[in-house]
Amino acid sequence: MKKLNIILIIISIFAFAFDFFIWYPSLPLVSLGIAGFIYIFAVLEYINYFHLQLSYDNLSDVKYLLRTKRLKKSCLSRDFGRDGK
Repeated sequence: MKKLNIILIIISIFAFAFDFFIWYPSLPLVSLGIAGFIYIFAVLEYINYFHLQLSYDNLSDVKYLLRTKRLKKSCLSRDFGRDGK
């Protein structure tokens, strides 16, 4: 499923670009901005859940980040034992 997620992310950016080039003159730019924001948010959530923890909401996490100056592995990544395999 890990490879399938990456493939779907890549396909969606190509579909987004394809729609942009076809519908550009009549495409409302506000809708384009909203769609771009949703896409970027989805990619960041994928990274947050499956690779690196991007959100730090308690004091101990912030202290760890300041002390080590690197991001923690995500909980799911640790649970599944994903280490780049």
